Amino acid sequence: MIEFRKFTDDNPALQYSPLLRAAQYTMAYAAENNGIGLTATKTFQHKFVHWAVEHVNWPGFGLEEAFSVSKIVNEYEFPPIQIVHFLLLQRKLGRPY
Repeated sequence: MIEFRKFTDDNPALQYSPLLRAAQYTMAYAAENNGIGLTATKTFQHKFVHWAVEHVNWPGFGLEEAFSVSKIVNEYEFPPIQIVHFLLLQRKLGRPY
């Protein structure tokens, strides 16, 4: 059986977590901009995804990789934000409207 270690909120290891950093940036963006707009298919709007690509700093997914094919990046083309969106909905921290 795998045992999970419990971290306190001030544990220095958490500052290196890309997932935690992406979630914090997403929540800060939502707070500053009165939420995050959704498309008709309930994914994050391109405006936010573009902002996230620039600010999240996810290993292996930088500006060059994201915009190498197109000028517009969809949520499903940037897995870190797709994961954060899923977690926000599952933890009831976000609503799909």
